[in-house]
Amino acid sequence: MNELKEIVDMIPEDTKKEIYQDGVKPAMVETGKTLSLVPRVVKNALAKVEMWCINREFMVKEFEQELQRKLKSKNAENIVDADPSIFIPSAQAISYNWEKEDIRQLYLNLMASDMDITKKENVHPSFSGIIKQMDSTDVKIFTRIYGKDRIPLCGLKLKKENGTVPILDYLLTGDFYINTSENKVIKSLNNLERLKLIEIIDDEFYVDENIYFPIKNGSQIMKYKSEFLDNLDISKGMIKKTEFGKDFFDVCCN
Repeated sequence: MNELKEIVDMIPEDTKKEIYQDGVKPAMVETGKTLSLVPRVVKNALAKVEMWCINREFMVKEFEQELQRKLKSKNAENIVDADPSIFIPSAQAISYNWEKEDIRQLYLNLMASDMDITKKENVHPSFSGIIKQMDSTDVKIFTRIYGKDRIPLCGLKLKKENGTVPILDYLLTGDFYINTSENKVIKSLNNLERLKLIEIIDDEFYVDENIYFPIKNGSQIMKYKSEFLDNLDISKGMIKKTEFGKDFFDVCCN
C-alpha cells in the first residue's frame, strides 16, 4: 500500500488532473448514471403496478356489472354456481386485458356460459388458456369464419420450369382483410389451427367454382396477377370448423 502511495505521489499534479478528467471522472459519472437509473426504472415500473391496482378497484365493479348484465339475459332457473377452475383463471386474465374489448368479452362470455346449465356441458377448462393465446386479429378472423357456412381459400405459387415457388400460403375473401394485412391474416389462421379451433384443408376444394370467384377476382389477388401474369398458379382449398372450435364459439362468442 505504501509503495502505491509513493508511486501516486511521484505523479505530477497536472498529470493527476488529466487522469481524473479523462478516466476516473467519466467512469464515476457513468456509474452515477447507472445507480440513479436503476431506482428510476423500478419506480416507473411500480407506478404502473400502482395504477393497475387503482384501476383494478374500478374494474372489479365494472366486471361485476357486465357479468350481471350477461346473466340477466338468461333464464334465472338455469343459473348455477361457477366452476372455480373456469372462473378464477378467467377473472385473473381479464384483469390484464380489461381495456381490450374483444378479449374481455370472450372471458365474460366464458364465465357467463359456465354459470348457465344449458351451456355448461360445452365449457372446457382449456378455453381460458386459449383466449390467453389469442389477439384481436385472431378474434376477428375466428368470429368471421364461424359466421360463414363455407370458407374457401386459395394458395398462390409462381410457375417455374422445374416446378412452383410459394408466393402466398392462404388468400381469403376480401372481408377478412378489412384493416388487416395479409401477413396478419396468415399468422392468425396458423394460430387458430394450432389451437384446434379450425382446420385448414389444402387438398380438398368445393366443386362449385363460383365459391372461389370472390377470391380469384378480388382486389387482394389483382396485384399478384398484374405482377406475375400467366405465371401465377392458383390452388384451391377450404377452412373447416372443428367440433372443439364450435363449442368454443358457442361458449365464448355467442
